[in-house]
Order: sequence, then C-alpha cells, then structure tokens
Amino acid sequence: MRAGVRVPPQSIDAEQCVLGGVMLSPKALARVELSPDDFYRRDHQLIYRAIRELEGAGQPYDAVTIGEWFEAKGMGEMVAGGAYLVELASNTPSAANIAAYVKIVRDKSILRQAIEIGTSLVNSAFDAAGAEPASVLDGAIVDLMRLHRAEENHDHTLRSAVNMAFERAQTAFDAGGKLMGITTGFHKLDSRLGGWNDSDLIFIGARPAMGKTALMVNLADAAAGAGHKVGCISGEQSAMQYGQRAISLSSAVPAERLRNGNFEEQDWTKMTVAIRLVKAQQMFIYDRSAPTIEEIMRTARRWKQEHDIRILFVDYLQRIRVPGASNRAEEVGEASRCLKDLARELNIPVVCLAQVVRGVENRDDKRPGLGDLANSDEASREADQILFLYRDEVYNENTNARGMAELNCEKNRHGPTGQFLLRFCGPTMAFTDPDARYEDDCL
Repeated sequence: MRAGVRVPPQSIDAEQCVLGGVMLSPKALARVELSPDDFYRRDHQLIYRAIRELEGAGQPYDAVTIGEWFEAKGMGEMVAGGAYLVELASNTPSAANIAAYVKIVRDKSILRQAIEIGTSLVNSAFDAAGAEPASVLDGAIVDLMRLHRAEENHDHTLRSAVNMAFERAQTAFDAGGKLMGITTGFHKLDSRLGGWNDSDLIFIGARPAMGKTALMVNLADAAAGAGHKVGCISGEQSAMQYGQRAISLSSAVPAERLRNGNFEEQDWTKMTVAIRLVKAQQMFIYDRSAPTIEEIMRTARRWKQEHDIRILFVDYLQRIRVPGASNRAEEVGEASRCLKDLARELNIPVVCLAQVVRGVENRDDKRPGLGDLANSDEASREADQILFLYRDEVYNENTNARGMAELNCEKNRHGPTGQFLLRFCGPTMAFTDPDARYEDDCL
C-alpha cells in the first residue's frame, strides 16, 4: 500500500460470512437488512443483488443458481466461473451468527457514507464562491440526519407491530398513570391527548386577538418546566418580546408593567424569582420575521443535533415563506407537508399556530372548525391533531364566559376529540386549568 493512501472502512470477512450464511441457510435472509451498496466489494454487491432478485422470483439462491445469474449477464468472470461462490458457502461454518455479521457490514457502510458526505461538504465549500454558507451546510446536515435515521428499521410485520403496541401499552401501565407524551400544562387536555406525542404535527388555529401566541408561550413554558428541551420559531414576535411574555407568565406581573416600568414594590421580588426559574429552562428561540421553511427545518435540525430538543413550536403557519410557490395556498400546503416530514425526521412533536379565515366572524357561531384554517386544505390533511382557540369575550363584551377560553379539538388521529375549558388572565396572558388559582384579579 502506498504511503498516505487510506482504505475506507470495510470488513471483507463479515461480508463473506453474510453471503455465505444466506447461501447455506436461505431462511437467514429474513435477518439481513442490507442493500447492495452496503457491501464494499463490487463482486459482493452483485452477489447480494443476485440473491435478492432470485428470492423475489421465488427461486433458490445457492452457488449454482447465483452462478447461472452471473453467466446470464455475461459476468461469470467476476465470480471465477462460480468457484468463488462455492468457496463462500464452503468457508462459512453456519448462519448462526449472521445478525452480528450484518451489523458489522452495516456499520462499515455507514462510516463510508459519512466520509462521502464529509468529502462532498469539503468540495462544496471550495466550489461555493459567493454562496450563502447556510446553503452549503444544508445538504450535508440533511444527508447526515438521513444517514442517522437509516439505522432504524422501517420494515415490520403485523406481528412485530402488535408487539410494539403491546410494549407501549405495558410501559404506560407500568408508569402508573404518568403522562407518556410531553405535557401541555393542562390536566384534562393531557388526559385526552396523552400530551404531545413524537412525530405528530399539531395545528392550533385562531383569529387574531384570541391569544394564540400567548397560548404557545404557555405550552412551551409547560414543556420546558417539565424538563424538556424546547425549540421555538417566533416568526411574529422578537426574542425580547417572547422573554417579556415568559417573565410575566411565570411571575404573575402584568406584561404592561414590564413595558412601561410602572412596577409595584412586590413586583421586583416576583420577577427575581421568576427570572431565575425561567433562565434555568432550556428553551431556544429563532425570531426572524416570516422565516422560510428551509430556515425552520435547518434551525430545528441544528437544535436537534446540538441540544436534542424534544418539541418544536412554530408561530405561525401562514407567515412561513416557501420560495417558488405560485400562490398562498400552495405555499401553506408545502409548509404543512415539510413540517410533518420534519416531525417524523426528528421524531418530535411539532406544534404550529395557524391563522383562521375572517369569514368565521360573519357567522352567528364564531367558533372555527376544520374548514376554517386559512389558505390550506393540505394543513388539515397533514395534521395529526387540530385544535382551535376561542374566547367569547373577544366578540361579546356581555358574555357569561368572561375570563374563559375554549380549546376545541376538532381532529385527533389517536383518539376522541372534544372541548376543553381554560381560564385566561389578560394582564399576564396566562392560560390555566379552570380550577387552578393564579391571581385574584384574573379569576
């Protein structure tokens, strides 16, 4: 070997044991979750391809049939006229340890792919004169995330699916009623939805002035307060404004006082305690106005890689820009699909606020429903759960529901829907369970 030449990660012995094991025991193929490209040697790639093709045709895959496959394609010399196939089968003692050999082959393949991604990134960086650095990084990040997810098994039987479902049920039982998902901060909502669940896309729709951004701050605060790392895309408010809301919520000091400085004596003590608690939470905020969907996905992936965020909040759907979209419906639809893909890719819940069409205000009953999400039927299809926030006092000053809010679940792929009553404190923009005490002037 010439000095300085580095051989890519490989294990020829493991590759030979996998191929020989399958030839000795055809049933062992069910335990081989590899693609031809996972093999380093070209002849091994072709032998594995032949095995898969013969299996798909319902034919045996031994040294003879595989040799005929190579001869039919004019490639008999690659397996020494079949002699190499006989050698593979003869030198493999058994298929008993094939799972261990498969893991070695897969691990070496992943390392080679990582090297390819890194090399591609280096070349792109050298060739990207005048390009945005973020655009150079995006491709590599996506490829690395895909490579990481590729290690997971996505091919299941109904038996294995039922086993996984039963294990989840057993885990829930063993938890003794403890919430399995990420808490919403509201007892009845947690009981009905099971909290926010991994891979789910949740839309929370409302008309302006209903308090949907305030609700998102409450939800994010509840998740962070429970010890989860939280990401927030704040496309409408700055990070400083978000901080003001968080302090007001946690201290019960009206947000107006944080803006005008007219504090009462006891406010300082409340804020000092609240700020200490809020600063201990692990929450990450991206506050560019009207971000692109690429920015959101890039930021979320970075947070997942660097901080392992457990949930993402986005404010809000109709402010997300999708370059190249021909109209608003297409833009919102594509953003919805990308957010759902992101939830699955990162295996976290994505909770996204959404605007509701103005037409609901022309109805006698102004509560929005599934058909009222602005600009997008696609959002309704992609979402796992859709909830709508409604406060009657916004429209009716003489309402009997002053200080109350409704959170109406109109779609739930995992179970029943329903209406949930919350209490709303305007001065601090806090949402609480109806029976929870907060501040006397908010009750």
